Amino acid sequence: MDISHVSARHRSFPIAGVAIGVAAFVAVSWIYLGRGRDQNSASAGVANTINQETAKLNVKRRTIELTSEKATRVRNAIKHADYSTTNSIAAEVLANSHLQNWRFYPFSDFIQGITDVSDPAFEAHLNEWVAQNKSDAIPLLVRAQYYYALGWFKRGDHFVKDTQADDLAAFKDYMTKALADVDAAIRLNDRNPFGYYLKLRVLHGSGPSEKFKSAFDEAIAKYPDYYSLYDIALGTLDPRWGGTIGEMYAFVDQYAGHAAQFSSLKLLYLSLYRDLLNFASVVCPSNGRDTDQLAQCVASVMQRIVKPRLEDQVVTALQLYDHSDNYQFGVVVEPILFDMLKAAGGDVYSGTILQLAATAMHSDTQLKEDKPGGNNYVIDKAVSESWYLKGFYDNALRKDQEALDDVVAAAFPSDEEKDLAVAGIYENIGGDYNKLNQYADMIAYEKAAIALGNDTEDQHFICYGYYRLKAYNDAVRECTKTIDDQPANVQARYWRGVAYRDSDQPDAALRDLTAVADSESDYRTDAAIDISMIYFNRDDNRSALGVLNKYRYLYDPNTNSRDGMAVSYNNRCYAFMQLGELKEALDDCTASLKYGSIPDAFRKQQELIRRLNAHEVGL
Repeated sequence: MDISHVSARHRSFPIAGVAIGVAAFVAVSWIYLGRGRDQNSASAGVANTINQETAKLNVKRRTIELTSEKATRVRNAIKHADYSTTNSIAAEVLANSHLQNWRFYPFSDFIQGITDVSDPAFEAHLNEWVAQNKSDAIPLLVRAQYYYALGWFKRGDHFVKDTQADDLAAFKDYMTKALADVDAAIRLNDRNPFGYYLKLRVLHGSGPSEKFKSAFDEAIAKYPDYYSLYDIALGTLDPRWGGTIGEMYAFVDQYAGHAAQFSSLKLLYLSLYRDLLNFASVVCPSNGRDTDQLAQCVASVMQRIVKPRLEDQVVTALQLYDHSDNYQFGVVVEPILFDMLKAAGGDVYSGTILQLAATAMHSDTQLKEDKPGGNNYVIDKAVSESWYLKGFYDNALRKDQEALDDVVAAAFPSDEEKDLAVAGIYENIGGDYNKLNQYADMIAYEKAAIALGNDTEDQHFICYGYYRLKAYNDAVRECTKTIDDQPANVQARYWRGVAYRDSDQPDAALRDLTAVADSESDYRTDAAIDISMIYFNRDDNRSALGVLNKYRYLYDPNTNSRDGMAVSYNNRCYAFMQLGELKEALDDCTASLKYGSIPDAFRKQQELIRRLNAHEVGL
């Protein structure tokens, strides 16, 4: 992704399916009874509380149209075949875009906000737009970005070995189409750096091929100061993509080592450290591993791959803060710090770099600062993230609230960028309240973030909050709004599905949950279990079994947790048992007990052994 403001931290929330599945066959019939009652009174009380919390924030009324809103206008204009509007808005954004120290802004943000991967008619409209503007590169770039986004939407975030073959084939096909479009766009207009950036992103998926290397050389020959090009190339040399650690060092030495003293390319040292830490974390898998053992493994790997001079070079990179635009420096450094903090087992290393960054940015990492009010808000956010990832959510909230105070004193190049910075902090505070189970506060801050920054990427947390407050009709409404704004938001579709389920609308629930189960989303396992539960509650055991047999990933240890595997086998054991297929049922209950200790699985196993023995005696 081209460097831009950082959206809210990746936040998790408890999934309903596994919890329901564990208890599924102790008392199946209780699951849906009475859940749709008292919706009006619940909604009224929740709405009143949220309105009070939102009013306390006193969010200012925006007077400018954000880049994301312009992207939405273009998306809607494309769907209505209003290509004169799309042309004028896109041309205006491009004319007002500039290659800054580390990014091409705002055009990169703009073009990535146009795509709608869930609308089957969107491609046809794009084709029509391209056909009507054969001498304009922008429609081709928009269509290339669409193919790129659709390819990754189909593939998901899993490794190749864990991705369904059909989805992987679709990914490759869409990348081929994206590459053809971006090449055509560059031939029409090579004065737009985004085309070169998008081409590298497309080729990145195939690793450090000769085609990628040639494209990179062509790109930096045209735009030698465009940092994002170098960052993509460095990431492509990661061993996980087919490169080597040695190649990563050689690349950084070539471009950062020979750059001027305060060149933006010096930041490659920090990016290299981040990539090495992430590599060490991945090759030391955390599944089933003690946290101390994981940390020891990461330390062992880092000792082998981090050269002695690299930390000094990172310090040099961080000194760019005093020799460049402070706001732009914060924009590029924030996601790098957050990536390192998320590296499992790497706390010692990420904490060291965070302290170095804080020192360079004249800030304090203490929970209780000696001199509050003088921090850079990016450091506040990073310190909050560190506490958040360790599970200290009160401390995370405290540092995010300090970030809100410090952002007021910061200088910004425009009102839009200040609004986006404040909105990002609102989103993080919403995440803190989520973990603290204060859902009304979470919803208030999420709504404030959208009102100020129009970043709807995490809008599903609003519908999730209403779901947790048992205001199911409100949850459905907010999830639907999220899906309208962000059609590819699978989380919103999942939570709308469970809200439909718990408000006694199983047919509507099945439509949403099936869409999720058929995706590559991390929610697919829970959606599949939820679907089977709906059929079990209808006493339709044959359909439940069909679902449990259809989704093979339910039994794949590479894509499902041990608890999830235990639930999947336990539920299928029950289905086989109800249908009289006792041998298959026993096999599944035995498999379930290999992965977990569900009490009901023990009971069913003993019952099945007794019935099978009785059947053999009878023979």
